[in-house]
This record gives sequence, structure tokens and C-alpha cells, in this order.
Amino acid sequence: MFAIWLAMIIVLLCVLYTYITRTRVKNPPPGPPGWPILGCLLEIDPSHLHFNLDRWAKKYGPLILFRLATKKMIVMSCPRKVKKALMEKGYSEVLNDRPDSFISKYIMDEANGVLYGKKKTSVPVKKMLYKGLDMYGQGVQQFEAMALKEMEKLLKSVADQGGKDFNPREFLSNSVANLIVTLLIGSVTDKSYADVIWEYNNAFKETAEVATDAILWTFPFLRFLPVEAGRKYRRTIYAKKELIEKFYQSQKETYKAGRERGLVDALLKLHSQENRDGETQWLTDSQIRAIIQDIIFGGLASTTNSILFVLLVLLHRHECVDGIYKEIVKVVGVERYPGLKDKPAMPYTEAVILEALRYITHIPIAATHRAMEDVELEGYIIPKEATIMINIWTIHHDPAIWGDPWTFRPERFLDEVGGLLPADHVLRQSLVSFGVGERSCPGENLAKTRMFLCLTALVQKFDILPPDVGTLPSDDPRTFPFGASLKPPAYNMRAVARRI
Repeated sequence: MFAIWLAMIIVLLCVLYTYITRTRVKNPPPGPPGWPILGCLLEIDPSHLHFNLDRWAKKYGPLILFRLATKKMIVMSCPRKVKKALMEKGYSEVLNDRPDSFISKYIMDEANGVLYGKKKTSVPVKKMLYKGLDMYGQGVQQFEAMALKEMEKLLKSVADQGGKDFNPREFLSNSVANLIVTLLIGSVTDKSYADVIWEYNNAFKETAEVATDAILWTFPFLRFLPVEAGRKYRRTIYAKKELIEKFYQSQKETYKAGRERGLVDALLKLHSQENRDGETQWLTDSQIRAIIQDIIFGGLASTTNSILFVLLVLLHRHECVDGIYKEIVKVVGVERYPGLKDKPAMPYTEAVILEALRYITHIPIAATHRAMEDVELEGYIIPKEATIMINIWTIHHDPAIWGDPWTFRPERFLDEVGGLLPADHVLRQSLVSFGVGERSCPGENLAKTRMFLCLTALVQKFDILPPDVGTLPSDDPRTFPFGASLKPPAYNMRAVARRI
């Protein structure tokens, strides 16, 4: 009898807890009620989180609230609301912080970088990152030269396949990794550097999954136990140790002022020099380590997968390959590689890239934000300390915006005379692949640059064709596995050298 009464008391306490946490905010957004204590943890499928959020958006609307254990989660699925919340005065000041999380505290150097950094430090750290890039000489022309050198290696590897079936992932993953290694430390001394950054990226991605992060933040002791969440954490910590040793510690030990070899050296120089007014730079060792992690996690898999996705889409639509090639011949010719100076005169190629970013949406959910105070947004209260999720997947596939969201149609970004739609057009404004506002991805321009240079160089030199053997997998993004981002399926392709 005592056990029955105890069970009833526990149930009543759980119901009371749920009621209090759900109603103590006046007029919260609608959303799934979830379970006592656990919230919606049992209803979330980490491998299909974007599907969960899309389903809830259709049921409850473009602004919803749900709980993951003790965390309140706000989901925004409307580009207008997202830009109002993150860019307009009165909202952006309180909604652009990052939430406390297991990842930020235990892995990302106490949130000292850009991606996971707190509002008060992330903006100046981002400025330091840009200053370091400029100091290292990574302006547009310098980056293009570095990318072209790596691109020539990639083109040679593709040419060596002799027009036969090959898997492009190996070549692209090595090429992008080498580019990032060169950016960080100035050169690629051996293959182990690429292996180290890929292992860190893959391990971090597992731990950064929303459900895993929520579980470890709520029950941090699990990181020491032989459970799946603990295994992911320990793998990430080991990978981070190897990463910092190669890309920070060894660089710092061999750094010589005036002989900067890459971005890390440029940041070390900023760390030690004085401002013009004589004040010492506040950039710390911890912030430099966090920036290294930001660049790798934010740029390695994202860029590689973006190019793999674009190629898969093109393999299903040879008319797009022909359209890009005709534009290359018209604007560039065949005697030199396409460059960034050609980009404004190649609207169709740009439209293909924009449509691929929309159609695939390889990062369905943007990095989360945190509400620093209670704030009213269009009649609903976003509570203080709520975690805000930008539901890019639903935004990019909303029929009310795009009409036919599951059709790959680059022409939607072109006007009636074939020019690229202006940046303020409603469709361009609804494309939020890299986030919006002051917390948007700092690598957006570099990512788009790499995509443009890689795509145009490949199409200029090769006809991109499906494999001779086997079946090409679907390019429907609804079929792709999800982690922290969508993962392209394995596929083979052919690249037949063009006759010049």
C-alpha cells in the first residue's frame, strides 16, 4: 500500500512540475506538452529531428515551445519572424546569445569561440578572426590562389580516373581538408593532419546532436559511464586533444614573429601585440583554440557535403551541367580557370548553387540561440533562458514561399531576362542557409567561394555523368540520414574530359 501511495505522489509531483514549467510564462507559444520531467525527449528522434520540428510546425504554427528535460525550446519556422527576432532592435539585443550547453562548457573551451561563444565575447572574437585572416593575407585574391592550387590537385586526381566510375567523396574530403589545414598552419606537411581534423569533426558532430547534448547537460555524470552518450563524449575529448596538439600547441612552440605560416600564427601574433592606443590585445589561448575548432567544425564537413550534394543533384539533371558549361564558355572560355571576378556574370551558375542550398538544406537546424530576458514576439512570450532553434528545413521547403519546394528549379532565383534576383527579393530573403544577423556563420563567403570555384572548375574540364555500373541514389533530401547535418549518400560518378 505504501508503494502505491508513493507512486501516486510521484505522479502528482510530476504533473505539477509539468504544469508549473508550462504555465509560469504568461502566454507561451503553442507546442507539444511532452511528458513529466522528460518533456519531449521520448518523442524526439535524433536521426530525424528536422522531421519532428517540421511536423510540429505544421501542427502548431511557425513559433512553438516544447521541453527537453528541463530545457525550454523555442522553434522558429518563418523567415520573417527569424529576421525580426535576430536582427530588429529590441529583439536582437536579447535573442542573440548562445545557450549554456554541454558542448560549450565541456568541449568548446567554456564557450570562448564564435560558434558557441556568448554574446559579449563572440562579436569581438569574430572581429579578431577576420583580422587574423586579413593579417595572414586571406583576402579574396589570396584565398582564390590558395584554392586554385588545391583545385589543380583535385582535377588531376579526377582526370586520373580516366572517365571510369569513382566515388568523389575521397577526393573532395581530402581536398577540402588540405585547404583548411593550409589555412590554419600554412601548409600540409603530411596526411595525418587531414585525418586529425576529420576525426575531430566526426566525433564532435555526434556529441553535438541536440538530444545527446540535452541528455549530457541534464545528467553530466553520464560522460564517465559506459553508455552511448559517454562514449561519444570521450571520443570527442580524445580527438580534441590530438587536434590541439597538432594545430595549436606545436604551432605555438615553433612560432616566430614576422614569419607567420597561417591563421594560427596570425592569431598568436594578435595575442602578443598591442593595439594602436597601447592597450594589450585580450585574445586568449582559450579563444584561439576555440576558433580552430570553430573553423574545422563549421567548414570541413559542411563544405565537403555541400559540393557532394551539388554534384549528386547535377548527376540527376544533366541539363543543369549543360547550362553551367555554356555559361562558362560564354564568360570565361576554356583557356583559364573560372575565377571570382567572373561570378557576377554567371547568374545561372549562382542560381544552381543557391537552389542546391535551398533544396538540400544540408544543415536543417541552425546553431541555437538563447533568450537573455523574457521578450514578447508577435503576441507570444519567449521566456528567459529558452533555447531558440531556427528551423531552416521547414523554411526552405514551405510551399507558401516556394510553391514547389521539392522540385529542383534554379530558375526560381532568376528574373525574366535571366539575371539573378536582387538580394532583397522575397525568395533571396527566405534563403537562410548560413543563419542571419550577428550570429550568422562567419564562413559564409568562404563556403560559397569554395563551392563556386570547385563546381565551375570541374564542369569546365569534365562532363559530369552518372556511373556506368550501379544505380545512382536519390537526391531527395528527405531520404538522407541526419546528425548535426545531413549526410550525402555514397555514390559513384564519371568525369569525362572535355575535348577542347
